[in-house]
Amino acid sequence: MAEDLLPILTRFHREIILPDIKRVVGEAVDSLEGRVNSRFDDINRHFDAIYQRFDRLETEYHMLVAGLKRVEERLDRVEQRLDKVEGRLEGVEQRLAKQDLQAELAALKVRVDGLQGQIRILEERLST
Repeated sequence: MAEDLLPILTRFHREIILPDIKRVVGEAVDSLEGRVNSRFDDINRHFDAIYQRFDRLETEYHMLVAGLKRVEERLDRVEQRLDKVEGRLEGVEQRLAKQDLQAELAALKVRVDGLQGQIRILEERLST
């Protein structure tokens, strides 16, 4: 009799119990999988946000590098112009110094001529 029950119990297990267990386990797995998937979705959204920020930062970095390059080029041009202005200023200073010396020389010549005139007058007095 026990031998007759074994095929019946096996069939009962296979047709009634096993499908019910598969359904319960499947629902649990689906529920767990849904929670896991939603967590992965959250993580993926965070990664997407981070990548977007990195992309913006990289774009800003390239813009800053380009802007800094333009500023450096402009500063180089300003330095070159400043060097030219300094050179011209030195030339002007030299010319002014030369003119000042020439003016002093002319003044000294006038004074020497005046002194020579006075010497002649003194000599004429002495000779008379």
